[in-house]
Amino acid sequence: MTQTATIYTVSDLNRIIKTRLESDPVLAQCHVTGEISNFKHHSSGHMYFTLKDEQSRVRAVMFAGRNRRLRFRPEDGMRVVCIGNIGVFDRDGAYQLYIDDMQPDGIGALYVQFEQLRNRLQAEGLFAEHKKRPLPVYPTRIGVVTSATGAVIRDIYTTLERRFPLAKLILAPALVQGPGAAETIVRGLRRLAALREPVDVIIVGRGGGSLEELWPFNEEMVARAVAASPVPVVSAVGHETDVTICDFVADVRAATPTAAAELVAPHRQDIAYQLSQALSRSFGAIRHRVTTRQELLKSLRERPVLRQPARIVQVHRQTIDYIEGRLRDAMMRPLRAAERRLGDAERSLAGIDLHKSLVARRFQTEALARSSIDSTRRIIERQSHRLDRQIGMLEAMNPLAVLRRGYSVVYDESEQKILSSTKDLPVGTPIRLRVADGLVSAKVTDGGVYQSGEQTRLDI
Repeated sequence: MTQTATIYTVSDLNRIIKTRLESDPVLAQCHVTGEISNFKHHSSGHMYFTLKDEQSRVRAVMFAGRNRRLRFRPEDGMRVVCIGNIGVFDRDGAYQLYIDDMQPDGIGALYVQFEQLRNRLQAEGLFAEHKKRPLPVYPTRIGVVTSATGAVIRDIYTTLERRFPLAKLILAPALVQGPGAAETIVRGLRRLAALREPVDVIIVGRGGGSLEELWPFNEEMVARAVAASPVPVVSAVGHETDVTICDFVADVRAATPTAAAELVAPHRQDIAYQLSQALSRSFGAIRHRVTTRQELLKSLRERPVLRQPARIVQVHRQTIDYIEGRLRDAMMRPLRAAERRLGDAERSLAGIDLHKSLVARRFQTEALARSSIDSTRRIIERQSHRLDRQIGMLEAMNPLAVLRRGYSVVYDESEQKILSSTKDLPVGTPIRLRVADGLVSAKVTDGGVYQSGEQTRLDI
């Protein structure tokens, strides 16, 4: 190693390589085709994979801000064309392709986008059968979204003029192929939906063509505009074998634009036949009703109420007379009974001497009053004697009466306990004596107990 050799760190070396690679104009914006392998869509939104061919491979990354614009979902084994630049990942010292845009490669690219969009919209439920709306039976205003100069509008107009000339055709011109065609189709659908006098049904269509020519009808914006239409939509794109996303989303798919016109409008011959049948059924119903009413009228004529109406009136008059008689009897019967009771009462009162009866009742009342007074006086006297006896008994049992005869009661100093034994009265014990007219405090100075029948003596 010479003294003039420059020594680089690994980081310095990677930085130099990165600068050289990223400053190369060929690698700054290059197109690379290859097959995807080891594909990983990170939770951050970034895509990491390896781009390879038969002899070699290169690591690639497409950041979330770039891959959001992709119209397809990359998968392992898919051939793609990538646009980006070559850079170096400093940590690993490995170069990789930083992708700005990516498209499927080869003839199947459009089919890949078609299948992926179809699967995604189907998962969202845009193709569900319960969302399909029925077409109106007799539309008076029919909207068409197609080219104003193509054969489609002429075929639809000719078919409607032949089948149902009462319908009015309203055209919303649109491009049906090429760049910007999808936007004009969406704009035409919205214009028809926003009319002051709304249309009854809308036909979206164009003639046959290649997949690339029919591609505007496979765009997601067209599919969502058809699904959001407030009126039923008939898709008539291409020939019978052509299938587009618009066909799946529409309420009805027609094989051709002419078939679409035949689906949305009835044939006037069919209408004439239906009118004829309806007229025939109406005449039959009227005849049946007239015949039924005639038979009913004939049966009514044979009824007695109509043949001899006076007899019915006479029967009802007789019924009224009978009811009137019963009501009169029912009203008079209580009056007659009341008259009888009144006569009986008058006769009873006529045989009674009111003055004599009153005198007798007065004597009875005075006798009862005297008897009540005597009885009450006797009861009061008996109760007074009984009360005097009870008072005497209570006086005999009164403790104070005993104390007035010279006795006393001995308590302890707190007056909570009666002392009745000399055992409770040792010398020096303070005591309280209850006499007839109050309390006296004292102290035991001497005491003794006599056992031979003599009374216990205490010197206080």
